[in-house]
Amino acid sequence: MNNPANPLFLELIRSAIWNRKADENLFNDVNESVWKEIIVFAESQSVSALIYDGILTLPKSVWPDKKTVYKLFLQTEIIEKRNQKFIDELKSISAEYSKINCQFILLKGQGNGSLYPNPSHRSPGDIDLYLYRKDDYLKANRWAVSNGFKLEDENIHHQGFEYHDIHIENHKNICFFGIKKYDRLIDEKIKDIIQKNMFEKIDLDGLRVKILPVELNAFYIFYHLFHHFIHLGIGMRQLCDWTLFMKTYSADINSKSFNELVDSFDLTYAMKSFASFTVKYLGAKPEYFPFETDINNKYVDIILEDVFSGGNFGYDLFKKRTFHSELHRKWYSFRFSTKRIVKIADLAPEHIKPLPFIKLNTNLRLLVNTIKNNIRSV
Repeated sequence: MNNPANPLFLELIRSAIWNRKADENLFNDVNESVWKEIIVFAESQSVSALIYDGILTLPKSVWPDKKTVYKLFLQTEIIEKRNQKFIDELKSISAEYSKINCQFILLKGQGNGSLYPNPSHRSPGDIDLYLYRKDDYLKANRWAVSNGFKLEDENIHHQGFEYHDIHIENHKNICFFGIKKYDRLIDEKIKDIIQKNMFEKIDLDGLRVKILPVELNAFYIFYHLFHHFIHLGIGMRQLCDWTLFMKTYSADINSKSFNELVDSFDLTYAMKSFASFTVKYLGAKPEYFPFETDINNKYVDIILEDVFSGGNFGYDLFKKRTFHSELHRKWYSFRFSTKRIVKIADLAPEHIKPLPFIKLNTNLRLLVNTIKNNIRSV
């Protein structure tokens, strides 16, 4: 970690997520160029409000200049208002779906936000709704179209639309592995939960919403960040989400059944590696996890390097590149993901080694679906 901004960034993140004072001794004589890098990191990884929280715990004598603090204040205010907007629109779409008898499970997002010391300071992304009953996915999409909302091209497991300036994704599956063994297995887990009505519920500003049961949710939040990591990269927000979930629900997770769940998807080593990262760099306690962690695991520092180089979901990799078409962008993404395999393959070989084939197969399926939809609309 040669960049002097990196350990300071991490200390401010730790301060925010654990609701404690940042170590002021680390911030003596920090020059403005280093502060600028910290702020750029925060913006690229969607954690500006968390960095602001961390700075506020420091003595004013070591704060960055007033202009920088004010900029963070304004960014934080925008994030707070955006979070309230998300909650308001979640209430709205929940009421609309209730009218047409569509039930959903809220995936990650606002549910994860509730885990933070200040929930309104987690930068929101979109609203992910899993329509788990038969035909509800199509019914919800038809409702969107009939009410004038333009549906995006369908992804392999969801379809999105803009709803009052908020991006909503209707999911027909909670996730997609692209490997039949694991896709069948997750389907079985979900069907069992649905049949037994094993959902949890949380309160979001007076709205009671269903979420996945604790152990499956812990696995799902991890798999979401792992999926992005092996394709392009992840950011600090996703790691904070999972860390806080494991901390909050550690007492509710049965070690034996959870480890069996993770092992059935061949992700034990990968999960232990990410957990070890959170212990070493995010200040998580080893007891938050129902397995042993090892901060000397070779992937711990690789994950850190990836976070700082790629930004949120690896999007920084695309920032300064110009693409002639969507196909050109996808080709670049494919080549980048394929090159990553050499570096990270043994983290979870069953998932990572087939990645080029999975990406090709998935894009071909999406292309065929697009052609079929275009033919139907003619």
